[in-house]
Amino acid sequence: MEQLLMGLISLWTLALAGAVLFLSKGRFTVPARWLAGGLALVTLLPWLPSSHAQQPRKPSTQVVYRFDEHRYLELVGYGCEGAIYYVDPRRNIRNPYIEQFGQVFLPRFVHADKDGDFIFLPLDDISGFSISKDQGKTFEDARWVGLIDFGVREVKAITVVNRQAFIETRDGRLFMTSKPFGKNWGYLVIDTKNHLPNTIYAERPNFQNMPTKVPPVKDYKGWTEMHCDPDLEGEPIPTLGSRWNGFQQDVATFLGNTVAWPVTWLARVLAAGPGV
Repeated sequence: MEQLLMGLISLWTLALAGAVLFLSKGRFTVPARWLAGGLALVTLLPWLPSSHAQQPRKPSTQVVYRFDEHRYLELVGYGCEGAIYYVDPRRNIRNPYIEQFGQVFLPRFVHADKDGDFIFLPLDDISGFSISKDQGKTFEDARWVGLIDFGVREVKAITVVNRQAFIETRDGRLFMTSKPFGKNWGYLVIDTKNHLPNTIYAERPNFQNMPTKVPPVKDYKGWTEMHCDPDLEGEPIPTLGSRWNGFQQDVATFLGNTVAWPVTWLARVLAAGPGV
């Protein structure tokens, strides 16, 4: 329908240019020729070749996790991969804990911290972690103690509560960070039942009397897993081709609203149907 309308607008404008030439006489002949030539040239512009190249887009931005009503994780990238930011608008914080190639962590994730007192964020492949103890102003790396013999598919859930992180695996093991005191608390993740007794950390005060199960979480208002839409696209990036296409469309619209307005008006009437 749009192509037909543009064709009718062009025919009307060309007919008008021809009428101007036909009716011009005497001293108005030269201006009439210029006017007719201009109308004909403008009429041809929308019919010149357009750009069919796929227009590039800016990275999409989406919230992939919420800690509470005002703090969240934001992914900026393509197809659910890119930089991931910790965002706290109340404190004017927007800090990337992964600067590129980051993806969402898929297993259950309950982060019941108290307004940023201990932020514990896993990498999507569970190879490491990023932690913050200053409400997200800075992030540092945390790591496993020793080598792990499983991947992210074997992780059942991660729970952050009481300034400790607890990682449950599907085979029943429980890993956790130390108790929240001492110089370097929170940087190490260890199986306290099967691994801790055989390490040097067994003698440290913040690894004594460790929990044997995940503490209960009360009044939690955040999300329980991360979410990402791989089909979300960012805004188009203007290119020479897209600007040319837009110019052609603007010319066609201009003609339809000025010299060819009867054609546009009639098309609208017919499209509206009987009774209008």
